[in-house]
Amino acid sequence: MSPDARRTKRPRNREYETAETVPMAPPARQETKSRPRRPASSAPLAGQWALNSRLGFLLLAGVGLASARLSHPVRLSLLWLVLLIMILVYAQTGRLKSNYSLLNVGRGVLIGAAVALPFYLFGRNFFQATALRLYGIDDLQVLLERAVFIVPLLEGLYFRGIVQREHGLVEGALLFALAQALYFGPAVGLFSAVIAALVVGMFLAGLLYGYLYQRYGLTASIAGHVSVNLLLFVLPVVVDRLARWLA
Repeated sequence: MSPDARRTKRPRNREYETAETVPMAPPARQETKSRPRRPASSAPLAGQWALNSRLGFLLLAGVGLASARLSHPVRLSLLWLVLLIMILVYAQTGRLKSNYSLLNVGRGVLIGAAVALPFYLFGRNFFQATALRLYGIDDLQVLLERAVFIVPLLEGLYFRGIVQREHGLVEGALLFALAQALYFGPAVGLFSAVIAALVVGMFLAGLLYGYLYQRYGLTASIAGHVSVNLLLFVLPVVVDRLARWLA
């Protein structure tokens, strides 16, 4: 390179070079105001107490013992009202699922009828007397409403849809059986053998309804309960009334 070229070449700007190579500091972080959190909805929280099936059963038992001096039909209506309130409170949690389908309803009806039919054929008179004594009424229409529409719906929703869902099949069937003794104990008197037989029979029925709930859903379990009550508690009374009318 010639001396003239060396003279004309400009030296590098070290300050510029330094400015390029040194990384720039990140911009100052702007402070943002945190948004206030919305309070949690009280509706699901209000139903959390209903998840404890033992607490709910103690409430039901307390009402049953406190109302022991009332007439039997009125007492049953009061206990079913308590069940309805607990179901409505639990429903606020959004955990009460039905899994409805006509196929599952048909399965529940058929399985319930298949189980109840032998008992009806060999013990029709016994179940007729039992139905009239347990429900405390002689009116066929009221018996039909209670045994087929009210009881399976309320007990299915509570003992299967709530208790069994939260605590399992065995506890659901056991509390279901104890509830029957609580309902009908005053009607059958203080005969320990009768109450024990009632609890055992209802425990087995609770296992059947619980199986239907696990296999086919809540509506199938309720349909099976309807089928059993219709065959064992309503049909014997209907047949007896028809026999009297034709005689």
